[in-house]
Amino acid sequence: MKTLGEIAHYVGGQLFGDASVPIERVVHPALVQDDADLALVLSPSAASLLASGKISNAILPEGIEVRLTPNQIVVKRPRLVLARLLELFERPVHVAPGVHPSAVIDSTATIGQNVSIGPFCWVGPKSQIGDHCRLVAHVSVGAEVTIGERTLLHAGVTIGDRCRIGSRVIVQPNAAIGGDGTELVRINSIGNVVIEDEVEIGAGTCIDRGGLGETRIGRGSKLDNLIQVGHNVTIGTNCLIVAQAGFGGSSKVGHRAVVGGQAGLPDHLTIGDDALVQAQAGITNHIPAKSIVIGSPAEPKRRWLEQQVQIRRLPRIAKELKELKEQIAALTEKLNSLEG
Repeated sequence: MKTLGEIAHYVGGQLFGDASVPIERVVHPALVQDDADLALVLSPSAASLLASGKISNAILPEGIEVRLTPNQIVVKRPRLVLARLLELFERPVHVAPGVHPSAVIDSTATIGQNVSIGPFCWVGPKSQIGDHCRLVAHVSVGAEVTIGERTLLHAGVTIGDRCRIGSRVIVQPNAAIGGDGTELVRINSIGNVVIEDEVEIGAGTCIDRGGLGETRIGRGSKLDNLIQVGHNVTIGTNCLIVAQAGFGGSSKVGHRAVVGGQAGLPDHLTIGDDALVQAQAGITNHIPAKSIVIGSPAEPKRRWLEQQVQIRRLPRIAKELKELKEQIAALTEKLNSLEG
């Protein structure tokens, strides 16, 4: 339990009210139940809920002038504050300390200090699990895998042979790292996957191993759920990849790029550094650095917007063309009558 004063200091906000009030939960304003709840207001529409009189404690963004609660913390960027609050009120996944009796650990594997390995996990030959790692349940770690310290593998995660997973990595349930890529002719991929430090992999995401070399996910990148990363793909550092995006074999994503949901990158194409690929974009060419593309086939955003404007004008243009045809027909009929 934290006090309002401690929370205000932690998030860098300005407190108005009683700093000693204890807080047990951070919730949406509509879900406040008692005086131990802290309402997080992210928008003016949510601020209107404070008028109910049931909310005693709130976090508000600057610019919303509301003083309907006894205690308030005013912050500059509430969505960033949300991330800080979730750190403060974290509810860690439950994994019992030590190795569960049902887990199978190969005799040649190396397990670090303070590691938690849950029920029905398997760690293969010559694999290394770093200090303070947590394997929740039904996790399969193949042969000769290395996993850095403080990495969390949720239930059902599969790590293929020879893959290298960095430190402080989070892999959500049922992700598969290190499977073979798919080709018309069956090819046994003998490369690996390298996941650098502080990467997060979403649930159900599949990352294929390299055919000969490696598939690599750069440090600090966040991959959402249900993403397909093909063999020999390279994704740079601090990228954000949204759900259901797909990356063909040997494609490359630069540093700090953002790829929207359901966007697709074919084999051997590149997305440049700091580029933004919007949702459902169908990429057919290399994407330059710092560019924004949208649509299928994907085009620069400005050109795409111009085309959308022209498309919206088509009904009016069609109507004008019809009127012009009628006028021409009337003039032609009149000219014919005069010549006759």
